[in-house]
Amino acid sequence: MARPFWRGQLRLALVTCPINLTPATTERDKIRFHKLNRDTGNRLRMQMIDAETQDVVDREQTVMGYEFEKGKYVTVEPEEIDKLKIESSDVIDIERVVPVEDVDWLFWEKPYLIEPDARGKGAKSTVDIFATIREALKQKKVAGLGHAVIGRRERPVMIQARGKGMMLTTLRDPDEIRKPEEMFEGIDDVKVDKDNLQMAETLIERLTGKFDLDMFEDRYQEALHRLVTAKQKGKKIVYAEEPERDSNVVDITEALRASLKGTAKAANANAGGNGRGTQKKRTTTRTKSASKRGKRAA
Repeated sequence: MARPFWRGQLRLALVTCPINLTPATTERDKIRFHKLNRDTGNRLRMQMIDAETQDVVDREQTVMGYEFEKGKYVTVEPEEIDKLKIESSDVIDIERVVPVEDVDWLFWEKPYLIEPDARGKGAKSTVDIFATIREALKQKKVAGLGHAVIGRRERPVMIQARGKGMMLTTLRDPDEIRKPEEMFEGIDDVKVDKDNLQMAETLIERLTGKFDLDMFEDRYQEALHRLVTAKQKGKKIVYAEEPERDSNVVDITEALRASLKGTAKAANANAGGNGRGTQKKRTTTRTKSASKRGKRAA
């Protein structure tokens, strides 16, 4: 079970609740490579080199520095940073409440799980307060906005109810976002052919389905896993052939007609097999992938 990386308070006006924050995402199942010495096979380690003397510097001898002028720095010690406590370092105040749809998803950055920190004598009271704030947000279908210090930076955050817990999402600064409207200004205005539009809409209707977690199968990671497994066992590595690339110059009308024929054939094939063939294959592949990751974790 993941360990919380932040403990503090969630506050709604005068109501305060101890909480834990845990990252909602992880990349622990991803295949990672280390740098090795090609001749010895030994793992390499990074060293810090003094830019002027070329001497190797031990980690204990390093200090953080801010360059305020070319080649001139002020040094800052870790304990000096630790003393820079502001209220949002350990208290997240719900400062404003807004409909979730008002927060453009372009601003959404990283999600975290919020749980009540139900330790000690006040455990029951903590859970009661947590549930009350959660249900209030849920019933009103709104999100709370506030600030939190995460990674030595105060960030605006959005808080939403999620099942028995809550979610906190850090929000990007407006300066970090390219405005789509400005980026798309250079796209020419064109009049879409009515027949082509109708065929495209039909194609979209045929492809419409439910959001399916099997779509998240990472075929590249699976290919990497097959590669390293084959090398471990001394087996011959079989590489997939390079797929043919279609030309960018197409007759859109003919391409749409051909696409509609292709989706119609696929639909008929699935109907003949109860529509389960592709789904079963994907589910099986995903199950095998999960099994492999479980073995590697073990």
